[in-house]
Amino acid sequence: MKFTLNNLKPEMYQEAFKQNMTLSMYLETLNPSSETDQLDAFERLMKEAGILTKSVPSRNMMASTVEAFYRTNENKVLFPEYVARTLVRSMTEYPLYKHLVGVRTGIEGSVYEASYLDLNDAKNKKALEMRRVAEGADLPKAVLKLGESVIKLYKYGRAVGISYEALRRTSLEIFQRHINLIGIYAAMNKTNEILDVIKNGDGNNNAAQVIKSSDISTGTTNLTRDVFIDFMLSFEDVGGANTVIANKKAFMQILDILYPTMENAGQIDQMIKQGLGISVNMPQNLISDFTLLYSPRIDKVNNAEAIYALNKENTIEEVYELNSTIKESDINIINQTKEMTVSENSGFRKIFKESAKILTLN
Repeated sequence: MKFTLNNLKPEMYQEAFKQNMTLSMYLETLNPSSETDQLDAFERLMKEAGILTKSVPSRNMMASTVEAFYRTNENKVLFPEYVARTLVRSMTEYPLYKHLVGVRTGIEGSVYEASYLDLNDAKNKKALEMRRVAEGADLPKAVLKLGESVIKLYKYGRAVGISYEALRRTSLEIFQRHINLIGIYAAMNKTNEILDVIKNGDGNNNAAQVIKSSDISTGTTNLTRDVFIDFMLSFEDVGGANTVIANKKAFMQILDILYPTMENAGQIDQMIKQGLGISVNMPQNLISDFTLLYSPRIDKVNNAEAIYALNKENTIEEVYELNSTIKESDINIINQTKEMTVSENSGFRKIFKESAKILTLN
């Protein structure tokens, strides 16, 4: 049977929740999208409901107002998921957040017990070595353990003072801009928490290793090419560091290393800058391509400028409470409140301790 707007019921949020899904995910199980579909299951229902989220002036088509979600009971069901999708998109597209979070995991409840593989444990380290095993012998076993501290989820978002009547009459294009701004501020706050977890860990004995520049090159208290390359090479065991983040002072030193001036560059640097027509492939991703980020929130470590480096895919996991955004959006509709609240409950944990390190210039 074809799934249509008439089949949409408020109870489907709970049905999705029981299966650890968002409504968008659940709708895909009921009405799967094909490879040729340009819209997903939720977007097809929005189209069927006649809700236009963006104006198309060339076709004389204007975006709907929020009122469109109040026309029918089925339309009302779409509203919380629309808010959730808009909020999550704006948060996850925020540049710092986007390049620091490796994976998002939805859970039930407000606490998360994560499993950890301690690569410094001698037994685990030996078990991970892919060596020949004698016939009939047991395979070495690496053990995943639950962390000693649970990951707690906190609320990120804010309230918007807007009357029920004003909300209904607001164009969806303007309404979406409000949600986007809330998402950006939430992402900024999340970034502070992410940087703290990268540096100090998540409470499970996984703070980042701190490496001094003077330990790499005796007496060196600023960033040199040798120090930077040596630091990046230290990520060999975790697939390389593909993300580097620093405050202004350290950021400028990194740029000086990456883009030396002709006056300061050696003869080889000048030749490379002018172009040799040589292409070098570094498949280990140790000192080749990486994302360079700036953040004024990188504090000094031991009174020295600090540079964070990490393997994005293996460092930060964001854990969020499924449908935490939905609950408040639903209340906005049911209670017709004067204050619209938009938020998400989430927390962060470090996947592998060894995937993030800090270089201090001292």
